[in-house]
Amino acid sequence: MDGLADSTLESQLLETIIPSRASLPADPAPGNYVVVDVAQFSTTVPELFANGAEYIYVTEQRGNEPEFKADHPRAKIGGGSGPDYEGEPGYDFFNSPSFVQNVDVDGRPTAMTSTNGGNAITDLRLAGGDDVDIYVGGLTNGRAVAEHLRESDRETYLVAAGSNGKPSPEDTVGTLVIAHHLHGITITDERREAFRQVVQFAKGPKYENKPQIKRTDLYEYTLAFDSRTVVPKLEGQRLYDITAADDDGEADGKAETY
Repeated sequence: MDGLADSTLESQLLETIIPSRASLPADPAPGNYVVVDVAQFSTTVPELFANGAEYIYVTEQRGNEPEFKADHPRAKIGGGSGPDYEGEPGYDFFNSPSFVQNVDVDGRPTAMTSTNGGNAITDLRLAGGDDVDIYVGGLTNGRAVAEHLRESDRETYLVAAGSNGKPSPEDTVGTLVIAHHLHGITITDERREAFRQVVQFAKGPKYENKPQIKRTDLYEYTLAFDSRTVVPKLEGQRLYDITAADDDGEADGKAETY
């Protein structure tokens, strides 16, 4: 990447990046908003779709999912991780891209939220109404989301969900990766490795003393750049993979096994 491309990307980001959920405007400008919560919401969502979920209902708060399941008996619902990262009683899964691989979501509605990414979606939906279109993007589907939005005539804003109201390195990297794709700027091997290392060293040390599932989520799923072609878009309170509406109803958002 040359200096001119870097300068162009920097100027774009200064105008369109939102560094954390806490920085979301009370009155969002009309446009496309991509919520980036790399660990884990923006990685789990594409995995649910890749495994055939009909849609993902984003609850306004954790604890509303059993009510959704009562109204939709075939649904699979996500809750907290539980003390040993095995999930909570009464829930089918939690916010983990590897855990959902063993959950039968094919053709079923699902429901979940998350502290950062899921709640950022709800904040945007309530504040922006019909003026905002909300997408979910991460490292695994960043290219697909960017290529879809490149055709839009609306401004695109990248929301790094962050953690506890503060920016987080992995979500900032997620917005940068999507921004590169969005503006047609090649990610060199060297830059991709730098992005990978930022995410790895931001999260990896925290997971060393936690159950293996956390490291599996990070190294086998979160860091699998461009492994999914899923483009999740919010309609009402439901996320749909808008690439999956082919004639026979089968999802076409699955990448090769990685």
